[in-house]
Order: sequence, then C-alpha cells, then structure tokens
Amino acid sequence: MQKTWRNAPLLACLPFLMAASPSPITPVYDGNCQAPRWSPDGAHLSYEVNYHAKKRVELFVMESGQAARQIEPMARSTSELTAGFSKADAEAVSHELTFSPPSLGTFLFSASGTERDYDLYLDGGSRIASHPGTDGGPAWSPDGSHIVFTSARTGQGDLYLLETNQLDRAPRRLTADEEASELYAAWSPDGKQIVFVGHTRVGDNLYLIDNVAYPAPRAITNWTHTQTRPTFSPDGQHIAFYSNHENSERFDLYVMPIDGVPKLLRKTVVMNAHGPAWLPDSSGLIVVVDDDERFDPIFRIGLNGTSKHLDLDTVGNGDHAVATLSDQVTYLAIAAQGTSSSEVRDFKRLYIVALP
Repeated sequence: MQKTWRNAPLLACLPFLMAASPSPITPVYDGNCQAPRWSPDGAHLSYEVNYHAKKRVELFVMESGQAARQIEPMARSTSELTAGFSKADAEAVSHELTFSPPSLGTFLFSASGTERDYDLYLDGGSRIASHPGTDGGPAWSPDGSHIVFTSARTGQGDLYLLETNQLDRAPRRLTADEEASELYAAWSPDGKQIVFVGHTRVGDNLYLIDNVAYPAPRAITNWTHTQTRPTFSPDGQHIAFYSNHENSERFDLYVMPIDGVPKLLRKTVVMNAHGPAWLPDSSGLIVVVDDDERFDPIFRIGLNGTSKHLDLDTVGNGDHAVATLSDQVTYLAIAAQGTSSSEVRDFKRLYIVALP
C-alpha cells in the first residue's frame, strides 16, 4: 500500500493546543460532530458530522498543514448492484474510520449510498472485499497485517478477516453462530486476540477470540440486556465496556481482567462511539457522565476506583478520544456543544484540550 500521510504531526498545525482551555478545531456545521479518533501515533484525527434530518453522515480527516479533508468513496458504476452516489445524495453515509499503523500510512472506512449497501473503502476511495450485503465496523490490527470487520454477506452478521497484503482475496470467516450477530470487534494491542459483541434475541454479551489463527470464540460475560463496545487497555491486561444489565434505563462503565470478573467503575455514563477511552498508560479511562444538570461532566476514572472531575469548561459533552502527541502531552478530543461562556449552544463541534 502506498503511504498517503505527511510526516509532520498534527500538533504542528494546531499551535493553540498549548492553551489550557479547550479550543474548537472544526468549523460550524448544521450537524453534530461525533466519533473523533486519533491515528495510532497521534498525528492525525478523524471525525464525523451527523446531519440527523438528512440521514447523512460525512467523514473528515485532519492532516498536517491542511484543512480537514472530507473522505468519500469512489463513485460506483451503474453496472454494479447499487448506483453511484455523490455529495448531493441526502442519505449517503461515510463513517467508522479505522487508521492503519503509521508504517502503512492509510485508513479504511465504511460507506453507503441511498441503497444502504454498505461497503469498505480505503483512503482514496478504492472499494475492498466487495460483496452484496452490509459490511462495516472495520478494525485494523496493530501490526497492520489484518483487518477484521462485520459482514452480512452470509446471513445476519459475522466477523471476517482480511489480509492487508492480499486484499484481492476473499476474506476469511471468523464466526458462524446462527443465533447471533457479531459486531464491535476490537484488537488486543499484541494483535493476537479479538474481543467482540455477540448480539442475540436474549441479550448482548462479550466474546473473546484467543487466537485469531484458530478462532474459537468464548463468552466472557453472561448477563442480561446489553454489554457493548469493548476496548482493550493499551497494555492489553484489561477490557472496558458498557453495560445496562443492572438497570436497563442507563449504561454503566465496567472493566475486567482478560480472564477475570467484571468490576463496576462508574454508573450512568454517556456511551462513547468507539468504546471506553483508555488513558495511554492504562491507569484508567476518561468518561463522560450522563448528568444533564451538570452539562454531562468529564471524569478521569482510575482502575482502583478513584474518580476525579476534570473541569475542562466544555458542556454537552459526548464522544471523545485520547492520545499522547509529539509534545508528550496527552490530549482529549471531545464533541461538545460549546464552553461555559458560549453564547450559542447548538450543534456539537470538536474541541481539543490538554488533560491536566
């Protein structure tokens, strides 16, 4: 694969990040910014803009020395199963971006036109793993050798694996449970394991593939209702996830050792698009608490149960991402409706602030 990124870090074109107060880094859209995601080296940042009324989602990547670049798939030919689409299509969706390791210098995303036939695309618009049926939820392995994704090509939704040096070959099927759909797959930092959600009629639980080469999924939770959006800690020792098994009217944050018992860390949280956001040193997570009266405050939650409110001045907080950039400072990118002094609080923009 050809590298497409510049080498200069994102920090180089965002000098205001040194400020202690949050800085907006996206334009004002007539839609909500959501799902920020840092590249593994912290040099690039992606986000989505959701136009709810139009049922349209646009995807952007911020790159060094450039304005945010809109990411779109290559137009499809009329000879294919679904017609081509363009910016004018109100219900087009481009989302679910996953960055490759820096050595490959690219990314993958999922996109659809008005026919709702989602496919996977590389940066530049090239479609991969083409097949009738929805493909989505891609996740690039840490070493760049594989991509796991969910596909409905053979039924209700299974996990498939692509080798990045053989993208022209058919993907390998990892799961085949006829009673479940598998989604929200996430890699362990060493690239040997995959955790995912098995969605069934009786509830959603977490499953772990211990060896991707010989997949034999095993359940690691067995609760009612919904357990969802798992993420590995950067050191690979823990998995964090959301659950509403205790109270179906709210979601709580849990963390568990790979072969241990889940522990409740915080009740009543706002679910993050890409799952719980770990601190780079694996000591804890950044969490948005679902509290309208306090404008959804942000907390640092330690694995030992400690909880610290981070008064970062943003309000109406939601999706977020954490990364350590080239200045060795850890930054939070967060979708918020504004700051405490904002005169207008309407659609969410993306803000960046250094974590105290």
